[in-house]
Amino acid sequence: MKKLSFLLLSLLAVTLFTACNKDDNPNSRQTFSSHVNIRTISGDDVLFSQATAQIEVDYINSTIMIQTGYKDMDGMGQNIATSKMPMSIKYNAIYRFGPGENGLQGYLDFTTGMLWFSFNHDPETKVYCTSNLLYAYTNTNMTNPENNNHGANQQSAYMFIPGANGETCELRISNFMSTLNGVVDAPEVRYNGLTMTPTTTGYTITAANLESSYKGFYTLTDVNFTLNDQCQLINGSFKCNGINYEVTGDLFPAGYGY
Repeated sequence: MKKLSFLLLSLLAVTLFTACNKDDNPNSRQTFSSHVNIRTISGDDVLFSQATAQIEVDYINSTIMIQTGYKDMDGMGQNIATSKMPMSIKYNAIYRFGPGENGLQGYLDFTTGMLWFSFNHDPETKVYCTSNLLYAYTNTNMTNPENNNHGANQQSAYMFIPGANGETCELRISNFMSTLNGVVDAPEVRYNGLTMTPTTTGYTITAANLESSYKGFYTLTDVNFTLNDQCQLINGSFKCNGINYEVTGDLFPAGYGY
C-alpha cells in the first residue's frame, strides 16, 4: 500500500468516517457515519443522489449493519436497513460483507476508508453506493512528448468528490509529481469544477483547463477520467507542465474488489 499524504489521511479521518465506540472495549464494536454518493440504475437510465449511511461494525463477531437513504428512479426517497451481515477479511485491511437485505453486499477498506456497496431496489433496478471515490491503488505513467522520456510512480492517489447534483466534482491528487525525476512536489493538490457525468457503469469526468489550489502552479489541461466497472476501475489522462499523464488502477487492490 502506497503512503498517503498527511492531508489526505486527515481528510479521510474527518470526512469519510466519524466513529464512536459503542462500549468500553474500543476493539469490539463501532458505529460510523459515511457520506455516500448513489447511482440508481434501471436499464440505460441513471439517477444520482447523496445520503449519509450509518454503519455498525462488530469486530468480535465479524458482522456489520448498514442503513442508508437513497432515491428510486422516480426521485422518491427510499430507505434500506440491514440486519447483521457477515463480514470477512478479503485482503490486508479490506473486508467483504453481505449478502443482506435486498442482496446488499460490498467492501470496506479500513486502510483508506473506502466504502462500496450495492443492492437491489427491485428486480429491474440496482443501486450503487460509495464514499467519496479514493483511488489509492494506482499507476501514474508520465511521458515528455518532446523527447519521449518516461517516468512512473505508484505514490499518487486520486480522490473525486461529487457535487450535490452529480454534475460536477472536485479532484484531489495526493503525492503529486510534476516532473519525471520521481520527487513529490506537493502532498496534495486540489482542483474544482470538473464536469462529472454519472453512467450505468460509473462516471466520466472531464475538464479542458484546471487551476490548482497552488495559484500559478500545477495547471492541468485535457483532463479525461473514466471510472468504470461500477467505479472499481480508473482510467484517466491529463497534461501538466508539458508532460502527458496516464492513470490506471483500482478502487481496491487488483483482484480484491467487486
